[in-house]
Amino acid sequence: MKIDPKYFNRFLAIMAIMAAVIIMFFTFHNQLSDKSDFKKRIFAQDSLQTIYFHNAQDADSLRISDFKGQYVVLDFWANWSDESLDFHQKLADIKNQYPDKLQIIAAAVGLRRKQVISYMQKHPFPFHFVGGSKPFAVFGVPGLPAQLIYNPDGKLQSVFLGFPDKSQYDSLRTLVAHGNEQ
Repeated sequence: MKIDPKYFNRFLAIMAIMAAVIIMFFTFHNQLSDKSDFKKRIFAQDSLQTIYFHNAQDADSLRISDFKGQYVVLDFWANWSDESLDFHQKLADIKNQYPDKLQIIAAAVGLRRKQVISYMQKHPFPFHFVGGSKPFAVFGVPGLPAQLIYNPDGKLQSVFLGFPDKSQYDSLRTLVAHGNEQ
């Protein structure tokens, strides 16, 4: 097949657009598949609740299972965007509203201890700041931010991947306020 030279540039442009669309489709599809696979895997075999997270402030460590009787949000985060700060502020508001019912474990990913401590000093949120890079990698969390919500019995209740919207905040607030009776 021979292409007339006067149509060659159009042909290349159309092929480039088609290739870009195909790449975008498969990239988006793969990301959705990764998130779906992670949720299935983590609900089926949730051992995150029993691993130790190293506290950023001191040499102590903690586990999700240390907070039986309370809801726990395990928040994998990084300081590379303003949305993380906004999310932490909204999460702190919910924590302050229900201080005896909710614990927040903020697991920093890709940050050095000094960076986490600096963030904590600038933003004194009522969270347990811990190192989260290793569990993030080991459990194959498909991106940041990611929040795993555990019920008072220590069972994984919900998983939010990506930046939460208003409905997710409302769901968390309702869950903590009323439990599963809704």
